[in-house]
Amino acid sequence: MPLDAPDMISGEEGLAGEGASDMGEHRRSEYDAAFERAAARASQRLVVILQEQKEVETSLAELLREPPSRRTELVRTEERFHRLKLCELLEARARELWSEDPSEVAALTELAVQVAERLNPARYGERLVQDVRAVAWAHLGNAYRIASDLRRAEEALRRSLEHHLRAGEDASTEAEILSFLASLRNSQGRFEEAARLLDRVIEVYRTGKERHQEGRAMIQKGLALGYGGQHGKAIRLIRSGLSRIDLHREPRLAVAAWHNLVVYLTESGRHREALETLEKHHQLYLEHGDQMHLVRFSWLKGMITRDLGRLEEAEAALREARDAFIARDIGFDAALVSLDLAMVYALRGDHGQVKRLAAEMVPIFESRDVHQEAIAALLIFKQAAEAERVSVDLLGRIAAWLQRSRRDPDARFEVEN
Repeated sequence: MPLDAPDMISGEEGLAGEGASDMGEHRRSEYDAAFERAAARASQRLVVILQEQKEVETSLAELLREPPSRRTELVRTEERFHRLKLCELLEARARELWSEDPSEVAALTELAVQVAERLNPARYGERLVQDVRAVAWAHLGNAYRIASDLRRAEEALRRSLEHHLRAGEDASTEAEILSFLASLRNSQGRFEEAARLLDRVIEVYRTGKERHQEGRAMIQKGLALGYGGQHGKAIRLIRSGLSRIDLHREPRLAVAAWHNLVVYLTESGRHREALETLEKHHQLYLEHGDQMHLVRFSWLKGMITRDLGRLEEAEAALREARDAFIARDIGFDAALVSLDLAMVYALRGDHGQVKRLAAEMVPIFESRDVHQEAIAALLIFKQAAEAERVSVDLLGRIAAWLQRSRRDPDARFEVEN
């Protein structure tokens, strides 16, 4: 279970050029022009933001005190909320909550779009307004993706690209939109397309000599390659990206990157190296991660120690992760970690514990965000447990199907027991 980089055409390239190909003179000229437009836009934006800063901070505090319906009404009816800086503050607040509160992230980014759509071109200039709208719709698309609403995410990102074209296509906005679009393609299982989009993102940041952002995009591409089963390339690219990022600028990105590196080490069969790397960076999780990072740390540690045969240690870690997911109503992940826990019991030959776990699972997940086909899969597990016919192979196939169904809720359950 890799972590998204807090926003994430693979060939046989070496690390020196991995992630982006060399540019021809024509392409370089296009990017130079794009960066000139971006620099001019950034200068214009800075002047406006400095003028609005104090007023807008007060407005944001007022909005956040209100329930979502009242926030919308205020933005719709009162011109004082129609400020460029307010969009940026709402988006920044949403980024802080990406891994903690998906519903609030969606509410904040929807509000940012409402503000952006009401900006006055006479005050800011038409191109700057279109650029702000492009960024706001991109953040909304990412919020929908985080909430697993992939159809609405696709539509929001399409709207973002339309505004980007009207704005004059500045390079930094293009890179931000494509980064969000690549994350959506990962969620849709379109990993090669995600990697190709990120080649463009890497190229933009490399050309602009934005080393941290280049590293961020390389880590995100590593995630796409890992999802696609190219674990060796993913490991190399994530390590290379980690060498470029500034830990102090974006510490949670480092947490996600190290976590994903350990995932791909594990999936490559390098379990001892994976566990050593995970434990070495435990302090990073404690100092810079959030509560969900720590829950996923326990889940990953439980999986690795299970595969190393340290079953008592694995059981404790997996139980901790399972209970945390259930407490937060994160049904899919709770179901998956429950299957990992069942594997521990199956390896022990403890049919009684497998039966108890199976009996607990179905009623818990029927009331949570697990769709009916997933419930059907869990019922197969329950029936097999009651007949003492649960195997590690069956559990692995059910878990793989659950992962696939998360990307495609219309998928039909076809695992044979």
